[in-house]
Amino acid sequence: MPSALSYPGVYIEEIPSGVRTITGVATSITAFVGFTTKGTPDLAVTITSYADFERTYGGLHRDSPVSYAVRQFYANGGAQAVIVRVATGYASTRWQLDGSAGAVLDVEASSPGTWASALRITVDRAGARNPLSEFNLVVSELQSDGLTLVALETHRNLNMNQNSAQYAVSVVNNASSLVRLARTALVFAQRGYALSAAPVAAPLNPSDGVIAGTLNGSTPFQLTLLGTPWNDIAALLAATTAAINAAGLGASLSANRADADGTDNPVGDFLKVVSSTVGETSRVSIAGGAFGGLAAAIQLGLANGGAEFNGDAEYQPLAVANVAPSADGVDGTRAGPIELIGNEAAKTGIHALLDVDLFNLLSIPETFDMTETNAISVMSAAAGLCESRRAFYLADLPSLHNYADFAASAPAWPAAYPQTRNGAAYFPAVRISDPLDGLRLRSMAPSGTVAGIYARTDASRGLWKAPAGTDATMNGVVEMAQNLTDRENGVVNPLGLNVLRSFPAYGRIVWGARTMRGSDAQADEYKYVPVRRLALFLEESLFRGTQWVVFEPNDEPLWAQIRLNIGAFMQNLFRQGAFQGRSPREAYFVKCDRETTTQSDINLGIVNILVGFAPLKPAEFVVIKFQQMAGQIDV
Repeated sequence: MPSALSYPGVYIEEIPSGVRTITGVATSITAFVGFTTKGTPDLAVTITSYADFERTYGGLHRDSPVSYAVRQFYANGGAQAVIVRVATGYASTRWQLDGSAGAVLDVEASSPGTWASALRITVDRAGARNPLSEFNLVVSELQSDGLTLVALETHRNLNMNQNSAQYAVSVVNNASSLVRLARTALVFAQRGYALSAAPVAAPLNPSDGVIAGTLNGSTPFQLTLLGTPWNDIAALLAATTAAINAAGLGASLSANRADADGTDNPVGDFLKVVSSTVGETSRVSIAGGAFGGLAAAIQLGLANGGAEFNGDAEYQPLAVANVAPSADGVDGTRAGPIELIGNEAAKTGIHALLDVDLFNLLSIPETFDMTETNAISVMSAAAGLCESRRAFYLADLPSLHNYADFAASAPAWPAAYPQTRNGAAYFPAVRISDPLDGLRLRSMAPSGTVAGIYARTDASRGLWKAPAGTDATMNGVVEMAQNLTDRENGVVNPLGLNVLRSFPAYGRIVWGARTMRGSDAQADEYKYVPVRRLALFLEESLFRGTQWVVFEPNDEPLWAQIRLNIGAFMQNLFRQGAFQGRSPREAYFVKCDRETTTQSDINLGIVNILVGFAPLKPAEFVVIKFQQMAGQIDV
């Protein structure tokens, strides 16, 4: 009722209906894992077209089975894909922008590879709003003629003040799709190391030089002491060296007593750091150890602890035009099974997909070129990931296999491969025209093509229709690597291996719909692909659609709402033809009441929901019986 009834009259109150619509999840988002020539490694990125793949991952490449698989996926009806690049030996294209007192900015291509070698960097100070403290950064591309430059990105009115809204590193890294900036910093040792000392009363000899050394035995740097506040330069050197070594930087220092400008200013003394290759010029106020002595020096590059003077002209990059990279990128090469599997904690390899909200199908075409031992290790890891994420794995068998291998080892061969309900294997390889090889035929893993057929069938018929049969034509496939006869097909089909066939009039089609537990000997209830995929769809949809139930009062009103909402979802699927049965009672049921949830469950905070469904199973074998009519007499 209304919260307060204070005056005589009519009150209006809206009562919730209790209906919470459950929306079915997507069914054919396909994840592809493998080598590409471009893109950020070990990062899952969603694309919606092959043009997206070309822009982000470089398009077709001879050594990239994934690039051909993605192309086939979209050619056969795919809509949405997730790409994880896995490579080894890659490097990013780099530039270095110098200021008046040394290097101030490192520029790096947004992803590794040679794709960025044609990019050029321009720093324009005259065109900035305030040329004394701001600059424009332009990223251009040198065209194939070697002369023409096309500006791709322009970032205006940048500065080097970390407290500014126009701080160059922050602006470019959030806006650019081509490059990333990093302010060059030279950090010598652990933060928090302190050394106190009193200021020197008399000026030091300006001709004595500077503190100089190398980081990690190769990176040169120098410390110039301007009006040093230290009364014992030897103690400073010893303490600095100890701190640097304790930080594992492997630096060595050597110096005489030094004062570069020959003056003594005990009030405004500061330490100035210059690195000839990787450092920036930073000024840190020491003021007789007021900032913690050495602790201040080793926080160079920080706005606060280092008391850095942000925005001074010495921090601005010099004006330059069309600077070529100082180091070209490297595409890298295809990784092995260890890199493909990756690390769950670090989310590398296939485990990069842990950051993806939803994917339904998984393709790793690189198992096609592996030895059987390596392929099985990758396939096992992929099957485990799919089982944990309610996804379906399209396994590519090693190319070394042919029909004779399977026929000779039947029925023992499936035991070597993952026995998972959440996966299916297809055989043989498909052959396509390779545009990178004069349209000559190339054998490739079939998973990309099959994933596209899954997506096309889901869109036109629903995922309860087996992605096989005369409608499951494989676009872009010229021929099979092996042509199997009906009798040969009959040898491997009972083992749970789906065969790709070529038929007159229909062309190249998928001619099998069994999971990797689909062998007749196993008699698994999830023998068929559409049955398993429908179950995964229901599980994921209801998992997401019942989140609202958590922390609701666990009693009959809640149970009634659950039955209503899930029942409405199942009824909609029944009307679409997803289940067997002439009536809803024969097709599905939803139970949530005192029978499923006892008082003990309620006390433990548990509500139990039981959902049953009668799946449609494909008509795998069609039997037509003929009988001759003889001796029929009209009566």
